[in-house]
Amino acid sequence: MSRRSGTLATKDLMVRIITSRLVEAMVRPFLPPLLPVFMLHQFRNPGNGRPGHDPQMVSDCLARLKKQGYAFVDLDEALDRFSQSSVNRHKVVSFTLDDGFLHQVETAHEVFSAHQCPFTCFLITDFMDGKNWPWDAQVSYLLEQSNKESLVLDTRSGTRDLSLNTSANKQRAGHEIRELMKSSSARHKAETSAFLSNLADKLGVELPAVPPSPYLALGWERARELEGKGVRFGAHGLTHHILSQLGAEEAREEIVLSREKVCQELNNPSDVFCYPVGRAGDFSDRDVNVASEAGFTAAVSAVAGYVTKGSLEAGPFSLPRFTFPDSKADFLQYCSWVEYFKQRTARL
Repeated sequence: MSRRSGTLATKDLMVRIITSRLVEAMVRPFLPPLLPVFMLHQFRNPGNGRPGHDPQMVSDCLARLKKQGYAFVDLDEALDRFSQSSVNRHKVVSFTLDDGFLHQVETAHEVFSAHQCPFTCFLITDFMDGKNWPWDAQVSYLLEQSNKESLVLDTRSGTRDLSLNTSANKQRAGHEIRELMKSSSARHKAETSAFLSNLADKLGVELPAVPPSPYLALGWERARELEGKGVRFGAHGLTHHILSQLGAEEAREEIVLSREKVCQELNNPSDVFCYPVGRAGDFSDRDVNVASEAGFTAAVSAVAGYVTKGSLEAGPFSLPRFTFPDSKADFLQYCSWVEYFKQRTARL
């Protein structure tokens, strides 16, 4: 066994012990009710080699939670319970999925339904309408299709020479390009379109107007079918542009029109908005006010942390979520008292 494998095995054993029913029963009465909300994106697709969550690992995590007595609760219902102080148990967890890609949602439905676990999928509504496809997905597609060995990228601090000679290097380059775009000071969607067009030219790839497989959207008809099977859908903006990079009118349209669209197309949409990208700084008080005025009751970010009654009272329009981790040990830690204890002691 390698040193890394041994370390992971030791961590897994320790987490299993401190998150056991016996230890949980002793610790939980001293904690406030905690709601970990998990955020998932793409699932691993063996057909094209694209990275993502391992469906079997997610399934194993759900099975472990059921064995430990956790309740899987729809996000809207969970927030309502917490706001009304009607949480009668500590071990509650909610799951969310961002964007609305066909393969992503179908895989999630297969995995979660096998465990009778509800989840909320936040949809990019222009993508669902076939008007465009997400800018970050376009970056991935351009890199996947390019035959270039390298790419010179202009940044604020100078130029970066990115290697594209392997799939792993392309994935690293994609991450760097997306991070550059996320930190851009662009104030209009047209600037993002111009950046993507220039990137396509550099990579020697034609960017299709209609997304190819595996970048197809779920579509409204299928969304309604899945809604009838217990999947909840909500709004994730029109185009997935970062709100803080947009002017006031474009940002308002992203929030308000996406809300109107999900209400028009679906029978029971979520009253929770999901900020595009959702890091601290990706949205502001301006966007919080618009979301409230649009009729949402809450909004979720991508900032790590727990939802508590206190966080709801402090402001329900910047609620945290945990990114679904790559290891079972980390997942169990986030669901338990352990991560909350770590976060609290780190603030002391």
